[in-house]
Amino acid sequence: MIKKQQQKILIFGVSAIILIFVYFLIIAPMVERALQPAEIEIPNLLDGEVLGIQNRILLMEHIEQADIQSIEVHNSEGSYAFDRTKTDEFVIRDNEDAPYSKEAFSSLVVSTGYPLSMIRLLEECDDMSEYGLAPEDDPAWYKITKIDGTEHIVYIGDWISTGAGLYCRYEGRNAVYILDKTLYYTVLQDVKVLIVPMLSFPLSSTQYYTTKDFTLIRNGELFVQITYLTEEERAMFAAMETKVYLMVHPFGYEPSTTNYDVVLQTFVGQGYGFLGTRVMEIQPTEEPLDNELLLSYGIDIMNPAYEIFYRASYDGGITYIPSMVTFSALTPDGIYYAYSHLFNMIAEVNPSTVEFLNWDIIKFVDRPIFQRNINDIATIEIISPNVNEIFTLDGEGQDILITPKSTGKTFNKDELQNFRQFYKVLLSLQLEDYTENTSTDVCMATLIITTDAGRVFEYKFYPYSTRRAFFTINGEGEFYLLRSMVDKMLNDCVKAVQFLPIDSDAHF
Repeated sequence: MIKKQQQKILIFGVSAIILIFVYFLIIAPMVERALQPAEIEIPNLLDGEVLGIQNRILLMEHIEQADIQSIEVHNSEGSYAFDRTKTDEFVIRDNEDAPYSKEAFSSLVVSTGYPLSMIRLLEECDDMSEYGLAPEDDPAWYKITKIDGTEHIVYIGDWISTGAGLYCRYEGRNAVYILDKTLYYTVLQDVKVLIVPMLSFPLSSTQYYTTKDFTLIRNGELFVQITYLTEEERAMFAAMETKVYLMVHPFGYEPSTTNYDVVLQTFVGQGYGFLGTRVMEIQPTEEPLDNELLLSYGIDIMNPAYEIFYRASYDGGITYIPSMVTFSALTPDGIYYAYSHLFNMIAEVNPSTVEFLNWDIIKFVDRPIFQRNINDIATIEIISPNVNEIFTLDGEGQDILITPKSTGKTFNKDELQNFRQFYKVLLSLQLEDYTENTSTDVCMATLIITTDAGRVFEYKFYPYSTRRAFFTINGEGEFYLLRSMVDKMLNDCVKAVQFLPIDSDAHF
């Protein structure tokens, strides 16, 4: 048995050696020859043609972006041009402020500056109309002007039957070429395809939060306005040192910094501004869009469904430039149209990117209803059927002096620490939700805060159930808080005056 196995092994070994010799001596050379590319015949070049890769013909010299002065395009969608400025940047002619895609422009430069043909179909053509290249066919064309003044013009005719390319010819030459369909995605497109649907100017990650007067108008009426406070303004408003936002409308509430930051980042703080999904219309900024055109997209400048206004600084707060974007109502197709006054552009907008347009006011406000630094407060007055007290605050920090009117005695160090616990109770007052009852027949308590800057915030609390109390700030309100919060405020006010221990973290 062992002997037979040894014989089989020997036979297999010999066979393997024979196969290896056959492979290297016969098969491998055959495969190598098969894989060798066929020799490509070098064509005779016409005047102005250049030999490109794989011996394919370039209609003209290869022109790189650094050598281009302008690119003009004419197609069935219209005409446009890119011009080099004195700073070596390219802008769209007659619309220098239009924000175009650098990537799309680079593709345009490559497809126009490197017209590599698939094949030269004819060296001399007597009837260009067969290919859509006769003057009466009004073919698309582009012209590249180099910095040295040299001009190159290429005409683009019909599609070839397979749809893989387009017939083309070079100005002053009767040859017909076939160029691949890359031209369709660049030269044959509307200029709007090249433009970024940027509706607002971008701010850097270190600047976007300084946006001032961010305003949302809904159905033609002011809905919310929040502004950034400079250091000087914070001092004037006696706001907390870290408190950089002021809710101008509705006044008195504290803006939700978390939600407001989402809004700002959406609109100005992503490094590329607020973007739509595609450009619908655009004109030079000095030629405002026709009102009828705007209305055709459902955009009513006089009575907007939604409108965003803000002022942004691009130089560190020295100069603030106003911007405005007006929206249509949500269309039956589930999209918005928005008009950027800054770029004189209408763009389509995905609703998921602007959900804040329909936020309730409660999403814009912070839950705590009172957020002020104790160092910026002049007086705190609390009034109820059983409490009537005014605390006067002088100084700041560890040297702050607090005197209740009822005793006329300034708190000592221990009493001051107890009062700080009471102040934390005031800071803990927070709204819960929209009220079901706005009756002001019965007032259970009034809290009046006067800042060092003389600003007065009057909070009134009106109970309407065993657990809830409607409250107003300077006479305006639409939310409720828990009655137990108000009861704790009143009880702890008395404790502060009588120097009884206050636990600010105790349940309301």
